[in-house]
Amino acid sequence: MSQRDKTLRASNTCRWLLLLWAVCMPTWAEQLMPAPSEWRQAEELRRYDYSLTELGFPQSVLLRGSESSAGLSFGSRLDELVEEATLDLGFSFSPSLVPHLSHLKVYLNGEFMSAVAVDPEKRLQQKVSIPLNTRYLADFNQVRVQLVGQPPEECYSPDSPSIWAELTGDTRLRTVSRVLPVANNLQQLPAPFFDRRDYRALQLPVVLSGEGSLERLHAAGIVTSWFGALASWRGASFPVETERLPRQHALVFMTNTQRPSALQDFPPVSAPTLQMISHPENPAAKLLLIQGRDDADLVQAARGLVLGSELLSGPVAEIQRAVQSEPRKPYDAPNWLPTDRPVRFGELVDNLNQLQVEGRTPPPVRVGFQLPPDLFTWRSRGIPVELDYRYSPPVEDGSGSQMSLSINEQFIEAFNLTRKGFSGEAKRFRVPLLNDGFLSANQRLRIPAFKVGSRNQLEFKFDFAGINSGECKSLAPAQRYAVVDADSTVDFTGFAHYIEMPNLRAFANAAYPFTRMADLSETAVLLPDSKNKEIIQTYLQLMGFAGASSGYPALAMALYDDWQEAALKDRDVLLIAANGQLAQGGEDLPLLFDRSERMLQKPRKNIVSESDTWAGAAPTLASATTEVEVRASGPFAALLGMRSPYNDDRSVVAVLAAQPSDMAMVREALADSGKIAEMYGSVVVFREGGQASFNVGDKYYVGKLRVWDLIWYHFSRYPMLLGIISIIVVLMLAVVLWRLLSGVARRRLQQGDE
Repeated sequence: MSQRDKTLRASNTCRWLLLLWAVCMPTWAEQLMPAPSEWRQAEELRRYDYSLTELGFPQSVLLRGSESSAGLSFGSRLDELVEEATLDLGFSFSPSLVPHLSHLKVYLNGEFMSAVAVDPEKRLQQKVSIPLNTRYLADFNQVRVQLVGQPPEECYSPDSPSIWAELTGDTRLRTVSRVLPVANNLQQLPAPFFDRRDYRALQLPVVLSGEGSLERLHAAGIVTSWFGALASWRGASFPVETERLPRQHALVFMTNTQRPSALQDFPPVSAPTLQMISHPENPAAKLLLIQGRDDADLVQAARGLVLGSELLSGPVAEIQRAVQSEPRKPYDAPNWLPTDRPVRFGELVDNLNQLQVEGRTPPPVRVGFQLPPDLFTWRSRGIPVELDYRYSPPVEDGSGSQMSLSINEQFIEAFNLTRKGFSGEAKRFRVPLLNDGFLSANQRLRIPAFKVGSRNQLEFKFDFAGINSGECKSLAPAQRYAVVDADSTVDFTGFAHYIEMPNLRAFANAAYPFTRMADLSETAVLLPDSKNKEIIQTYLQLMGFAGASSGYPALAMALYDDWQEAALKDRDVLLIAANGQLAQGGEDLPLLFDRSERMLQKPRKNIVSESDTWAGAAPTLASATTEVEVRASGPFAALLGMRSPYNDDRSVVAVLAAQPSDMAMVREALADSGKIAEMYGSVVVFREGGQASFNVGDKYYVGKLRVWDLIWYHFSRYPMLLGIISIIVVLMLAVVLWRLLSGVARRRLQQGDE
């Protein structure tokens, strides 16, 4: 073949390849990213307004001492580009600060943005808007506000109590973001439906069209529990639509025969399928289609999504198989602290940098963990903690530098910091620990067990004192560092699981008893009216709530629409019903109601929780002494705890409402940490603008204790009876010993006579 023929053949090959590329490339591009028209339509703006609470602080932030600072954290979503950011800074200055020498410095991700001076006329109430340069924004961002203060004295300490500033509740962060087009690629999951960069509560609509079956609701519960686990502390809600597609990111559950009207012409599937598409009316929004030939396929597709999201890529995926290879064990929820071994602090933080702080008045080191609510700590000597930490040494011993330890905002102990803390290499030092005198820093200390709840936070606050050496001789301030060692441990081994029920505080805090098994394999959800949208929305939010508590999707829960003794006998039951649909075990309950008739029994003394008495709620105090019956038509809902009518070791938690629309009050309360803190006992009632809890009715216990602990725990409520029993036992032993010794004496006398 001549050189010319070879050149022609190569040229023809290139033409065919170019033609093939031209034909295929649009298809590939369509799969990987939106069409150019969608890019243009997606260019919409979103405006956000973050309060101080949403930025990670309570009502206000106190800056104490010169160069003290506070960091306000926020994130930037994957599908948005922040074009404008403004910090509306509300603050007050100490009246004793010199105006032209005192100011606040504002940084964005370490880059200086602005300085705000003291206004002599408005020092106790100032507000200023500071534009932030968006070029320095990242996925996770921090606005740091630092105080530089100087009092009028010629000689002063930078830690003087007269140097302070306070960021008030007027402080807000406002952003304007441009929506970015996102490729239809399952590899991005869980984004854009859940974005870990977004610190706000997750609101993810769920579309369930057609005649919803229990299997379809089961699939939806699995997926929403997964998204609830991802949202974690943010909280999650799942508004339900039946036909209309929301104009935002949403989940759509559909089969070949039942689907929203906007997707009627969508191609049918031949297997459980996951697919990401652009919203037909709003290209800025994405729809995650969970599809199947029938409702059974939807359950398989849901399991494939939550178990195999790391394997997904491209716009479409078929689920071939998705099963748990091993059953879950009790109390093995990923979010719960293991109670079979000591746990390192390094396991309890996302980044080891969270265990290190810097500055003369640094923020606390916080270590959070969650425990099973039924952990039995009664009469415990305390929770052992192996604590080791390092810090920049103070200038001299006895300067007042301290490390304070608190748990759940309850002070435990303060330890003096000495000059042996750090000097080029880690050294052991001695601190006073809980009346044990001076022990080395890695000795065991014990956290009082009664301070431990289901959700906990250990807080280590380092406070470095300033030093003045003589008149007008102030030592130059130095940067201070402190580190809680990642190898420090907290140990909950040896504690039994035993709890008094009903206990709606345990349910409101940790979805207990259902989350005892992380996958809800011993839970039955009962929906007498499984077609009602309000009931379904409450069910999905509770599944997300359980996922947030356990950190694991509800893969193995069972769903029923009526009471079936054989199916419910070995399961804890979560009942969600309206119009007084409590068909089993409700005859002797302290609260009964329907659309308008309401009856409530009230106790002699309404005990807030077990911690209010040293051995739990006494039966005489929990017994009903008042009974009220009323007829009313306003909104009314309740949480109700009781023993299962089929199994004495199982529980029922009922979410009840006079009307289905009243369920919204329960959903709102369970999403509000302030309202959750006020839930306890066996009954919580909700009305517009308020709620009330009651600890009334029969009590029962679930879990296991050693026989000796069981006897002492239950008899400890009756000290007089315990004393009488002890006297009787002593007398019986005395009689037995007397008879035994008398018999021995007689035998000896008989032997002597012989």
